[in-house]
Amino acid sequence: MIRLIINADDFGISKLFNEKIIELLEKGFIKSATVMVNRITKEQDKQLEHLIRLNSSRTISIGLHLEIDVEKPIRQQMEAQYASFNSIFGFTPSHIDIHKLVHSKEVVEEANSMAEKLHVPVRNHGIKANAKQTDYPAFSCSGWVLKMDEVTKFLQSVKEWSSCELITHPGQYDPKSASRINKEREEDYNVIVKLQEFLKSNNIKNISYREL
Repeated sequence: MIRLIINADDFGISKLFNEKIIELLEKGFIKSATVMVNRITKEQDKQLEHLIRLNSSRTISIGLHLEIDVEKPIRQQMEAQYASFNSIFGFTPSHIDIHKLVHSKEVVEEANSMAEKLHVPVRNHGIKANAKQTDYPAFSCSGWVLKMDEVTKFLQSVKEWSSCELITHPGQYDPKSASRINKEREEDYNVIVKLQEFLKSNNIKNISYREL
């Protein structure tokens, strides 16, 4: 058996994106999501309440999706966002990852160090951490948009009894959002739905970071 975390990044960036993430969590098609705390607005209050209820009633993981400006003190930003997460949710994040896989070894190492200190898992960004992480570096498709053939090819390459993570950005088109991948999020949603049958047929267990 292979253990797969399907993580929905970017909760908080758009109410429409949030809606689709919550729907996938409700259906059990994904069991993990990460929140961009600096993007949370008052109009998302009901969605946050929904996410908190899901977290208390199901084995899902709600983590912190760190946004980092490399021109500013890195650890200070991480700690501020961690404190904000705790204030918003009333519990600590189940895991930590970095928005857009910032191509900076320093940022990744700081995130790994922070996760070790907090005793929470951290996304495998390709740099070994002392904190818990998947056996394989987190996988994302070309252009950050899910493609069924790329996903299945990756999963077929994973060794039995290993753990891995699929980075996803599910949603629906939001005319108010400036996200570089906006309409494409609908494709991520559709691929996640289609992927469920493949997982069942190939003995791949859909897990949360709590189960890692």
